[in-house]
Amino acid sequence: MERESIVLLVKTARRFTCKALVLVAISGIVSFYYSHHILQLLMKVVGIKIYYLTLPEVFLSSVELSLYAGLFFAVPLLVCLMWYEFRSFSGLSFVQGCVFALACVALFYGGGVFCYSIVLPSGITFLTEFGKGNNIMAMISMERFVAFCAAMVFAFGLTFEVPIILLFLGKMGLVRSKTLAKKRRYAALLVTVGAALITPTPDIYNMALLAVPAYALYEIGILLMRMTEKKTGTIGEDSASDGA
Repeated sequence: MERESIVLLVKTARRFTCKALVLVAISGIVSFYYSHHILQLLMKVVGIKIYYLTLPEVFLSSVELSLYAGLFFAVPLLVCLMWYEFRSFSGLSFVQGCVFALACVALFYGGGVFCYSIVLPSGITFLTEFGKGNNIMAMISMERFVAFCAAMVFAFGLTFEVPIILLFLGKMGLVRSKTLAKKRRYAALLVTVGAALITPTPDIYNMALLAVPAYALYEIGILLMRMTEKKTGTIGEDSASDGA
């Protein structure tokens, strides 16, 4: 029976992947029509000019931007599709699944909007201002600009999913809130290192823009896990086992 479940899970994952690729492709095609407007929005919020260094760069970068935008805008459909395909494996009720899906979408877009409106302007301003002087002028290519912005937006969007990830791991019984609470110092260290690697600048301010929300979301995840464990009686079982 266990082998059958694994086979069924693999088939479901393949089916989900195929459907997800179709959704992203359709969303990317639509986004390509608006790629110029999306690029203008990115350039406006950071306040810089960009250049193309090769003849096909504008077209190729527009395609790349469309793929990133297609994936970004398809997130609600992908989350709903994931819930629909894997609902039998999740152990969640219909209401719980809907709440889970809405929370995933809201947190992802919250992280993306936070990055777009606050982190990108401050980070890119710092980098361009740092490079000024001594006859040095920034000449940012369209390809590098699109890749940089997309990487940052998706990094923040995924980072904001921390409470959902912790809650899901707790639901599967892979980790408990008590264990995560004991590992706070390691979590803080990991968040700090991750923020230093992800954020575009080495200054404390921009690192804090990711580190502080990420750690706050870690604590929220622990709180949600505790609430879930109280409902299922898991905390009591852990306490009993610790006492034994």
